[in-house]
Parts: sequence; C-alpha cells; structure tokens
Amino acid sequence: MAISDRMLRMHNCVGITLKNDGFKGELYTCFENEPRTFNDVDGFFNIVNAFLDALEFPAQKIKYRAFKKTLPTMELVDIDPNEKLFDTEKLLELCKRKAYIIMVTARDNATWQGMIYSKSEDKEYSFNSEVELIRILNK
Repeated sequence: MAISDRMLRMHNCVGITLKNDGFKGELYTCFENEPRTFNDVDGFFNIVNAFLDALEFPAQKIKYRAFKKTLPTMELVDIDPNEKLFDTEKLLELCKRKAYIIMVTARDNATWQGMIYSKSEDKEYSFNSEVELIRILNK
C-alpha cells in the first residue's frame, strides 16, 4: 500500500522524522526548504498549528480568546500559501529514519482530525484527536 492520492494532492501535509530519544525530531513542509526542529510534544503541536494557521486550512471551528492581553506563545510561520516549493511526495524523500506524513483534514472541537502515513510500515492510519495521533506516533 502506498500513500493515498488524496494525501499527495493536499497542500497541508507535513512530514516528520522522529529521533530515538523522546519526542524530538524534524518537521518538513512543502513550503520551506529547511526543516523545523521540535524537542517535545508541545513544540510539535505549536509548529503544526502555526503552519495550519498560516495556510488558513483547515479552518479552526473554535477561536481561543482571553480577557487579558497575553503574549503569543506560538512561533509564527511566514509562508505564502501560493508558493508551494515541491509536492508531498518529496516530503517522503526528505524524511529519513522513523518518518511519517501527517495530513490534518479538520480542526473540530479544539483538536485535530486527519490521516497519517507511516513510511516504515507503508500504511495509513486515521486519527480523530491529537491524543490518537501521539499514540500512533509512539507505536
């Protein structure tokens, strides 16, 4: 089983490579030549959320708000959604070791839903929450 056509067509896919020690790794997008590194689960979620916000896809159903002004904790991703550098298939080439392609199809109920492709298993999984996604990645 190869990666699905739907996942290959979508522009909101990210590729990740996990290192052996903890939840550390590199995150690749089709809009940047260099990977972004993350050192924990929070860093991973912040980078992907910022990427999805920059694309404005999929749209969040719930916007978080606060009553006092707070500084943003999320790193901003500066990309142009019309400037895709390469296709999703190249993400597989860039990712080495323990690699996955993640496609978030919805951000409902303040969590993610989508598909994940495992390069080592050559298998796709669906997930309905961020917790399910982490469980699949920690297999």
